[in-house]
Amino acid sequence: MRDVKGANGFVIARVDASGNVTLGPDPGPIVGRVGEGGEIYDDDAGVHQVGRVDGEGTIFNASYEAVGKVDAWGRVYTPLGDLLGSVLKPRDAGVLIFLAGIVETEGTSETPADEDTSLMDEALGLAEDQRFPSVRKDAKPLTERDLFTERLRRD
Repeated sequence: MRDVKGANGFVIARVDASGNVTLGPDPGPIVGRVGEGGEIYDDDAGVHQVGRVDGEGTIFNASYEAVGKVDAWGRVYTPLGDLLGSVLKPRDAGVLIFLAGIVETEGTSETPADEDTSLMDEALGLAEDQRFPSVRKDAKPLTERDLFTERLRRD
């Protein structure tokens, strides 16, 4: 197991011998894969490539934009020179950027889903609103006079 550490020194991900990536120091679900050539995938099957690390230590995203650099000692930096963390092998540097989610890259920017509500919660809320409509508090109840008599006088 190779540890991927953040700038504070805590283990934020682990890469096993076959290239499978799990987040955190404890065992958990596989969130990605590291290829032998430095490819970084965000699925356990190794199909969706999100970036790669070349032989010189430059980290590229899926749009071939440089989003980081790893030096010979395993320290990972942003293009501006900020320290992100450290890795044991240079090809694990992409895990720090793409899978651990430390840096928002332009190539992988997506609108995050609202984690508090799910689609089913929204559907149940809409159904409840339709079945039990809320009553305005400032509205007075209509009487027969309002419905019939007042209407006839206006016409």
